[in-house]
Amino acid sequence: MKKLKIKDIVMIALLSALYLIFYMISGTVVMVFGAFGHAISPGVCAIFTGTVMYFMTRKVGKFGQFLIMQAICMVLFSIMGAGYIPWYITSMIGALAADLIASRSNKPAVWKVAVASGVFHVGQAFGSIIPSMFFMESYREEWIARGQTPEAMDEMISYTTGAMGVLATAIVFVLAVAGVYIGYLILRKHFERKEAAEA
Repeated sequence: MKKLKIKDIVMIALLSALYLIFYMISGTVVMVFGAFGHAISPGVCAIFTGTVMYFMTRKVGKFGQFLIMQAICMVLFSIMGAGYIPWYITSMIGALAADLIASRSNKPAVWKVAVASGVFHVGQAFGSIIPSMFFMESYREEWIARGQTPEAMDEMISYTTGAMGVLATAIVFVLAVAGVYIGYLILRKHFERKEAAEA
């Protein structure tokens, strides 16, 4: 595995900024679906950002790329007041798993990038699913203290526990996989031309 260089970190930072723009757009889109939309929002984001993920694995293609991207996102979300420790933990575990899946070679197979994106975004989704399932009361109280209404939190919890939590996880994973394949179709000819020029 090749080590990350400064230029790689700069590229990841730029791609992370682009990722966050799409994250904000997708966050607006899912608002029409209420609490369920929030539960699957990482997957909706992944549909938009699959191209970014695929591009990063081809342009950087080094171990740590997903971890750095996720860390940048978590820092910026914290600055915006959306930080939550369980979310950090599940997101960073997801990013590490994504690196283990798709960052050990500079040109991983598309299916590996797709699975890595699925795990990456499920890690984000677990930031609300796991607290809802395993420490619901403290999770509910935390966000009510931050300004959420009890009714909004009860609705959110209803979509992130039990069968609905499993369904939300599956939807996020499938959307993330689809997003990478969309990105691959968009960028395939670009990288084919680049490889032909370098040959």
